[in-house]
Amino acid sequence: MRGWLTLLFLAIVCAGVFSLGSLRRDSDGKPALHIAEEVALTVDVAAPEKGEIIRLVQAPGDVEAVLEVEISSEIVSKIIEMAVEEGDPVKAGDLLCRLDDKNLLADVESGEARVAQLGASIMQAEADVEKADRDVARQASLSESHATSDIELRDTVTKQKKFRAVLEMRKYELSQSEAFLKRAREDLKKTVITSPIDGVISKLNAKQGEVVVTGTMNNAGTVIMSISDLSSMQVRARVDEVDVPLVKAGQTGRVYLQSDPDVPVPARVVRVSPKGSRATGRDVVTFEALLEVLSTEQRIKPGMTANVEIEVDRRDDAVTVPVEAVVHRMRRDLPEKVVEAFDRSQEGLNISERVRRGQYIKVIYVMEDEVARVRLIDTGIADTRLVEIREGIELKDRVIIGPYRSLDQLEDGKKVALAKDKKDAEKSESEEEERIAEEDQTGERDEDAEEERTAVVSTKSTEG
Repeated sequence: MRGWLTLLFLAIVCAGVFSLGSLRRDSDGKPALHIAEEVALTVDVAAPEKGEIIRLVQAPGDVEAVLEVEISSEIVSKIIEMAVEEGDPVKAGDLLCRLDDKNLLADVESGEARVAQLGASIMQAEADVEKADRDVARQASLSESHATSDIELRDTVTKQKKFRAVLEMRKYELSQSEAFLKRAREDLKKTVITSPIDGVISKLNAKQGEVVVTGTMNNAGTVIMSISDLSSMQVRARVDEVDVPLVKAGQTGRVYLQSDPDVPVPARVVRVSPKGSRATGRDVVTFEALLEVLSTEQRIKPGMTANVEIEVDRRDDAVTVPVEAVVHRMRRDLPEKVVEAFDRSQEGLNISERVRRGQYIKVIYVMEDEVARVRLIDTGIADTRLVEIREGIELKDRVIIGPYRSLDQLEDGKKVALAKDKKDAEKSESEEEERIAEEDQTGERDEDAEEERTAVVSTKSTEG
């Protein structure tokens, strides 16, 4: 019997403790049975700022000249003279190199002789045709008077046709020889290679004495040199497929050269490739974006590696907070009023989109009277350091920005405290503001007193 009474007593005690634990005070929402003092989380805070924020897209790229020409030979020959060296400036029409022209000179001479020979042959064929025409006319006249046979007349007509065919054949041969001569003369001109543009010899691949060949389907041919116009440069950047929908022609950009990463170079997007590419051995798809470099500095050279920043969006008067202040919380971990406000903001979306967005909700915690309070926010654009807050906070709020360990443990109503050095800094700042305000008030009182003394002295002087 005594054992049953003991068990009943223990059950009553446990029920009482549980009831007290479930009761909460109206003032702070904490349990009425509060045995231990809650330990405050140490946090860092920052005030929202109002100013400019720019959304950037970053991409690697390579610097190149807008106009760059690769010089190749159109004939197979040997270089007998190289008139330039790498780095030399050239003008359009300047001699670059000269190829061996002995065989081509021989071809030209042979072609000229062949043309002359065919010219003489044509004269002979024309004379034969003229004689054949006279013979046919005479045989026709004799045939009318029955002074010749019909066979002799037909043989004369046949000879006439033969001589005319020979004449036509010689004319065709002359046309063929003239075409051969014209091609030989054109090939002879190609032995002298001149610059097609104004620029600088950016790369020299061949030397005097080397044999250069023309390109074929399976052979790229010999590139003798490259000429670059350094007066206008561009960057060929590789934009990730996630960011490429934001990049458009005409947007402002900046180029950071690997040789001088602290000094940006202004640029402008010229065009974006409509088709992406995947590098060998990688799964990342990138799109080529061409940026015009808006500078003529000598330090910008073709072939340099660079990183580009493209301004895809801008806000000139935005309320911003550090990006680390924005956290994601599951619906069940947030107060009901916050969840209800979030659901109201998603009413215009379809059910699948609402479900997707409602799994994790973006919020910010602010410090109010040593307590963390959750705020539902509407974010805008962001850069690498700040994020725009379009709704949910005010400039006077103290936004909790860290540390990360404390951000993970934050809840609405959680007790928080600043680090000692932060408290001292805020206290010093507050004292400094009070001191400045007191000095201003003191200065105003001194000015008022000085004005009163001046007025009294003026009055006495007037009376005297």
